[in-house]
Amino acid sequence: MSDRGWGLMPEEVIERLREREWGNRRTLKARLKEEKPFPVSISLKPPRGKEAVSDLKRFHRFVSAWRAFPEQSCVHWENRSFRQLSSQNIPVRFLVSDIELLAGLLGKAERAALADWEERISRILAEPFARGDGVQHELFVALVENLEVLETFSDDDLTLFVRLIPQLRPGLGGGTYLRALPVVHVDTKFIEQNYQLIERLTDVVYFGDVSASGGLMEWLNCRENPKGWLFVRPLCGESRSALGGLPILQMDTDTLLNFELPARNILVVENVQSGLALPSLENTIAVFGGGKNVSWLSASWLESKRVAYWGDIDSEGFRILGDARSRCLTVRSIMMDEATVNAFNNRMVGEPESARLRPRCLERQEAVLLQKLREGHFGKRRLEQERLSSNYIARALTDWAVEIFPG
Repeated sequence: MSDRGWGLMPEEVIERLREREWGNRRTLKARLKEEKPFPVSISLKPPRGKEAVSDLKRFHRFVSAWRAFPEQSCVHWENRSFRQLSSQNIPVRFLVSDIELLAGLLGKAERAALADWEERISRILAEPFARGDGVQHELFVALVENLEVLETFSDDDLTLFVRLIPQLRPGLGGGTYLRALPVVHVDTKFIEQNYQLIERLTDVVYFGDVSASGGLMEWLNCRENPKGWLFVRPLCGESRSALGGLPILQMDTDTLLNFELPARNILVVENVQSGLALPSLENTIAVFGGGKNVSWLSASWLESKRVAYWGDIDSEGFRILGDARSRCLTVRSIMMDEATVNAFNNRMVGEPESARLRPRCLERQEAVLLQKLREGHFGKRRLEQERLSSNYIARALTDWAVEIFPG
């Protein structure tokens, strides 16, 4: 870009087009979709009379450069009168009439990219599912909006894509996971990897039914992939037998919401290592390693259980405790008290900056302890649950179990 007040040279205009039109994906897509119509118009900042006379060498270089420009159809000339120079025909504006001309002006790479996009889009629009004027236009718009995905497709990917779209129909999933979708000649990993583009084009083909259903998964009647995995560990022989003899297993959040664990006591532990180190406890199953994920504690089957939570003694630990208790009002905290802090004060560490909001649903003694931690009452502000000794943990948990099941 010229740093002078007048006279843009051809190379400067081309660079401006490259940066503002082709290099700006939002603008480029708007041009392709005709939302931002051609022509592209750029003022060449022609000189006024005094400017031309004050630097005649530069003025002649400016005019000569544009006379030599190969695409004269882009250059708009005007006849202007200059004192001491008489009438002069000078370039005043640069106009680009369409996308093909824009790509041609910028170079070989841009011409090749445009040709590639046109070929890929044309191949899709030639398919039977793309027939119809309204569908054609909407599909074209959707494909342009997803150019970044489309341009990564190999020929095989394009073949998979055009074979897939006609197979998709409402309820095809039948309540299975997306990876189990019964489609022919197309692997379901391809669907998962290109989900957004497939969802967008299917919505166009089916005239908005997909978005009206809440998305592709709902329209296909597919289940979401399991998420929010937690470890489940029976801590007594009875509960282990009830779980098929497995010493440890994993369940996702949805499963825990709907599957009642076969024990009277449910012990929720924040961290994995602490959960793995738990001692045997009568009629108890531990659920651990979820960190902040306590959404499953809103399960209705927990109403008949005794539930306890054990986490780090810090702002985050109390925040999780409060979240857990907001979902299950009977949650009791274990080893998250001032007596535990005093017993292991020398093992405390500093706490990273955390939210200052007071967690909801804390009992009075929990809220008081949290406030003392934040005020630096104990020196350091965090006691990790892994720093408690094994005998202390075993005694506290056993006392909890005995209290619930006396004798």
